Amino acid sequence: MKNKIVSTVILLIVAILILSSSLHFVMAEDNTISNDTVNTLSLNEQKEQVEQELEKAEEQLTYVQGELSDAVIQIQKLDDRIQEYQKQLDEVNATYQELQEKVKKSEEELAIAQSEYDKKMKLLQDRLVAIYKNGDTTYLDVLLNSKSIIDFVSKYFVMEKIVEYDSKVIKQLEEKKQEVEKINKQLEEDKAKMKLAKVEAEKQKVVLTNTKTVHENYKNSLSESEKQITAEIENYKKQQEELENLIRYTIDGSTYELKYSGGVMIWPTLESSYITSPYGSRLHPIQGVIKNHDGIDIGGNTGDPVYAAADGIVIYSTFNTGGYGNMVMIDHGLNTEGIKIVTLYAHGNKLLKNVGDTVKQGDIVMEMGSTGNSTGPHVHFEVRENGTHVDPKNYLSAS
Repeated sequence: MKNKIVSTVILLIVAILILSSSLHFVMAEDNTISNDTVNTLSLNEQKEQVEQELEKAEEQLTYVQGELSDAVIQIQKLDDRIQEYQKQLDEVNATYQELQEKVKKSEEELAIAQSEYDKKMKLLQDRLVAIYKNGDTTYLDVLLNSKSIIDFVSKYFVMEKIVEYDSKVIKQLEEKKQEVEKINKQLEEDKAKMKLAKVEAEKQKVVLTNTKTVHENYKNSLSESEKQITAEIENYKKQQEELENLIRYTIDGSTYELKYSGGVMIWPTLESSYITSPYGSRLHPIQGVIKNHDGIDIGGNTGDPVYAAADGIVIYSTFNTGGYGNMVMIDHGLNTEGIKIVTLYAHGNKLLKNVGDTVKQGDIVMEMGSTGNSTGPHVHFEVRENGTHVDPKNYLSAS
């Protein structure tokens, strides 16, 4: 029995030494972030950025040579890049903020886990001291000193529970040690990402500042007529951005629980009409700018009916100052893949449905017109999947 006490003591001491040394190693290792890792990631990030910039240069808005002077074109290209750089900077700053909050939370969790670990370790150490102070006392000594059989059974039960408890504490210590290691590892990774995000943000600030300086220099060299043209293009792009934000806000705010029935949508106006401007890149008829056309334009006459392409609920029906004039949007619900389908109809002469109205496929939602930025009577028709415009031909029937 004495050997059992000695074995228990040795087991407890070994467990404490292993747990303490392992935790100390983890803590020491986590207090230092590998500079090699950070530098390597930073170089990779820089390489990727250069490649991305080359790709983005091909994706910028293009402008019509001949209609616009070289200086105006350069200003608009720089303006596009400034917007892109600002967007990237905002995204990097948002990522940095998220990582800061995540690191703070991890540090709080680590402090709690460490505190719990220390308490359990102290408890185990106190048990070792108690066993040591008892000297040569064995289980048998304690049991033989029992005054009765009931006292004997009670003491035996208590001592067995103590051994069981000690084993449980050792197991809990091991689990808590693993938890601390896991938190520390995640903390190390997040701190490394924070450093990279901070470096990236500073780099984006420099690029943005330099681009703005070049942009300003070009603007100062413009003639009065060029300044007027530049102002018109910038106003157009601002309207487009505001319009896009409005459309996405409206779609995101629609909480109707609808199911898109699927199948083909009907032609949104008279069958005798035809497409005057297809989906995709096109020369804007007003500003001399080549940009993506988010839908299709279907020509006709003022007053021609504009039909709901599918069943749904009207989520927008009012005059839009962003260039679309009288505009209607219909929420058709989620398709089988969980994608929200919405159609948009613009430049109407007269609105015939209100927000909240339930419409059936073929119901007249407005009259064709030429309100907003328009050169003649037509309906601008869009189909959106989760807010993103797609080619309406994917939904319309062949006819």
